[in-house]
Parts: sequence; structure tokens; C-alpha cells
Amino acid sequence: MKIELLNLWLYPVIYGLVSLILLLVVSKGKTKRVLTFPKSKSKRFDKGMIGFITGKLLIVITLFIKIPFIDTSFYIGSFIYLVGMSLSVYSMWFFMGSELTQPVTRNIYKYSRHPMQVMNYVMWIGIIAVSRNWLLVVLLFLYIVLSRTSLVAQEKFCLEKYGDPYRLYMNRTPRYLIFK
Repeated sequence: MKIELLNLWLYPVIYGLVSLILLLVVSKGKTKRVLTFPKSKSKRFDKGMIGFITGKLLIVITLFIKIPFIDTSFYIGSFIYLVGMSLSVYSMWFFMGSELTQPVTRNIYKYSRHPMQVMNYVMWIGIIAVSRNWLLVVLLFLYIVLSRTSLVAQEKFCLEKYGDPYRLYMNRTPRYLIFK
């Protein structure tokens, strides 16, 4: 295992660059919405922080895993990754373009309260399909379980900000694609 030019790190970098370009071409007022995170009231090191670190560890590990180009898993995994990336970026674009005084409940947000995060999971499933690396499978599982804390904090923030309209939205829209 060594850092090489054609390792899996290219996948998170591509997503990062596409997201950055989107943030640069959209007006500053709209980017503020997507870059604002609810603050945790807890002062202790909690599951949300461990989930954040786990997500970053996933990226670091991709530095050391070679991409198997002449392999069916490369094409299948890359396709899954591109679908996840496209829908994540689309979710971000739609979120930034929405009215600030109302919760975002239309379009892709009809299917998930957190489509950017869900599509992030899909991207990682694609990366895992490319690499077939079990360490990434374990870390993704931990990341999904531990990031729930952050999603719940975002929902609490939205409940406080938007009240009953957000509560109604929560009742009819799953947190993930299928699971409430």
C-alpha cells in the first residue's frame, strides 16, 4: 500500500472539486445556507464528532488503495459513484436555490430529508465496489451509523426554525430514501 497517482483518492477529489466549482459559481448568499451547520449543544466529544472523523478517515484510506482499471467492478462502481455524485451535487444546487424562509421539501427532498448525505453514502458504495476493500466497508458502516447524530441535529435545528411545516415534512418524508 502506497500513495500513487491512480489510487482511489481521485474519487473524493473529483467530488470535492465539483462541489467547490458549484459553490464558486453560486452567489455568496446562497452558499451560506449550504455551509451553515447546526451547532451541537454538547461540549463533549460525541458520536457526531466520531462520525465526522470516520468520514475523513474514509478519504485518507483512499490514498493507499489502487484503482483496478481492467475490472468489471471498476465500471460498475464508477457508475454507482457518478450517480451518487450527480444527485448529491444536484441536491446541493437545489438546496442553495431554495427560499431561506421555508424548509426545503420539494424536488429531490420529497424522497429524503437528507439527499446530499444519502448520495454521499451511495458514492462511497461505488468507491467500495471499485476497490472491493473490506476496511472501507467497515468504515462506511460506522460512518452511516455515527452520522445519524448529525442528521438528527439538523432536523432539530429545522424544527426550531420552521416549526409545524417541517414537522409535517418529517412525518411524510423518510430521513434516508426508504427508512424513516
